[in-house]
Amino acid sequence: MKRQAYTIISMIVLVGSLAVAAKAQKPNRTQLIANIPFQFNVGNETLPAGEYTVLSVMADSSNVVLKMQNQDGKSSAMFQATAVEGKAQDRTMLVFHRYGSKYFFAQAWVDGEKFGLQAPKSRAERVTEREFAAIKMTTESVTASARR
Repeated sequence: MKRQAYTIISMIVLVGSLAVAAKAQKPNRTQLIANIPFQFNVGNETLPAGEYTVLSVMADSSNVVLKMQNQDGKSSAMFQATAVEGKAQDRTMLVFHRYGSKYFFAQAWVDGEKFGLQAPKSRAERVTEREFAAIKMTTESVTASARR
């Protein structure tokens, strides 16, 4: 009886491992490439202007871990983004919030998709946002075109 129980448990573990491995090989990773002409903040990192690859490293139903890395590999940041619903976009783009000369990464959109990815506002962005609200300065959203 014990031998049968061990065999059944072993089979369950084996099947579960195969299912996880199959899901990991699924080619659903989103990768975008964009030339960002200004220095910007993402999470707690400040990244220089340049060409960046944005890659989804890990995804589940509502949260995605994104990695932004410039082409020379010297500057990168990883952060968790959440899915947001909007109108289907006519182009692939990255959206940044601009406060004066400071830029903060906000969202990524793929053409034809009505769901995008949104980065949480960092502490630095919230502080900057409050400062601009206190002096009644306007902020704006800036887009950078991207490609798959």
